[in-house]
Amino acid sequence: QPIASRLETLEGATIGFLDNAKTNADRFLEDVADVFESEYGVAETIHRGKANTAVPADSIASYLASNCDAVVNAYGDCGSCTSWCVYDSVDLEKQGVPTATVNSDEFVRLGQSESRSLGMPGLPLVTVPHPMGDIERGEVRSRAENAVPELVRVLTTPRDELESEYEGKYLEADEELADEELYCPI
Repeated sequence: QPIASRLETLEGATIGFLDNAKTNADRFLEDVADVFESEYGVAETIHRGKANTAVPADSIASYLASNCDAVVNAYGDCGSCTSWCVYDSVDLEKQGVPTATVNSDEFVRLGQSESRSLGMPGLPLVTVPHPMGDIERGEVRSRAENAVPELVRVLTTPRDELESEYEGKYLEADEELADEELYCPI
């Protein structure tokens, strides 16, 4: 299934932020929202959070899909949270909402494997350094600011171009993950 059509610009848009309950996800998303509003003209931000990382966003995703022009979903940095983060993003994309999915570099290959298994191999995954949960507040902000250009690009680049780029960005077309890539090394 193709990803949703992207926005032409973030200016004047309502952007949703889906916090998957991982430590620092709320702070990361708040920092991204600040930059989106101050530098990209986002008109409104809507923040929603899951109570648990290992469950689907369901009604939260439906709410964001009904009220937002695009969504930033953060983040996958371990096995189950990566799987559910990607699941939620695929759900949002299927509802027609362009979604930027944040994964740590340690788990982005698992994220791409999950998006393929869910029928959306071109799902754009934006990477941040691993780990995210046990870093200081200032480092969270720095990583958020560093991720903003790619987040913006993922939400505003034409769909066909974006899908082509991300379809094999982290895994070759016929490549499968090794068992050790399914677990957090920490």
